[in-house]
Amino acid sequence: MTHTYLVIGANGAQGGAVVRRLLADGHRVRGLGRAATGPAGVEWVRGDLADPAAVRAAFDGVTRASATLPMEFDPALVARYTANIIAAAGGVERLVLNIGNRLPAARTGVPAFETRRDAAEALLASGIPATVLCPPLYLDNLSAPWATEALANGALPYPLPAGHRVAWLSHDDLGALTAAAFDRPELLGQRVDVGGADVVTGPELAAAFTAVRGHEVTYIPVDPDEFEKGLAQAVGPAVAAGVASTYRLLADPAHAALYEGDPAKVEAAFGISLTPLRTWIATR
Repeated sequence: MTHTYLVIGANGAQGGAVVRRLLADGHRVRGLGRAATGPAGVEWVRGDLADPAAVRAAFDGVTRASATLPMEFDPALVARYTANIIAAAGGVERLVLNIGNRLPAARTGVPAFETRRDAAEALLASGIPATVLCPPLYLDNLSAPWATEALANGALPYPLPAGHRVAWLSHDDLGALTAAAFDRPELLGQRVDVGGADVVTGPELAAAFTAVRGHEVTYIPVDPDEFEKGLAQAVGPAVAAGVASTYRLLADPAHAALYEGDPAKVEAAFGISLTPLRTWIATR
């Protein structure tokens, strides 16, 4: 059977990685995004997840769909996004939702986590054949201008305590995991923690950069309040506040293991090989 894949958020960094992987695998891809721009070969539907008509148009004739939730943390708005996806996706064979974060076991009161938890629960209860992916932090965050400048000067600043172990995931591996999930019926109805090939502390991450780049790199824990101030200049105060709230919660030792993972388990579940940390660094 020939499938048409819809990618919601196709012109974002995470959705774009899914698009690239599906195109590389030879699939027909339709993208839904606020700006109809991106890789050649994509059929574009311009629209917003808050617009039910645009979402219905994007799903028309689609057999498989990937959705990445936007960086919005207003509970009513994210609930509206989720309801529009569920209402339009009734005819799909498979849907893979990337909620863009891991979820603590208990509710936290932090919208950046709980809007994602609510979206995942609503989708999995809808009867749509779906898999929910819960990634940790993205390696590609370290390709942002603020990070690359610091790395060039021998520093790796990040708003996590140095001892936290993180299964850093690349966008390319997210694309591979999403593509693989479509053909893994055993993952249907599940919320799955995914992550990268190496689980490292901050100093171990810096040591990997040191080994590959050939100059000393030191990990520097950043106060989440200071991180929020800098991020607000790039993405605006509302998004920055939402993102920073996750790091404030993670500063609590009770949540120190939230972004850990078992790479071998992920590879076995999805049937892919994850990219080693040093290989990723060498390509940047």
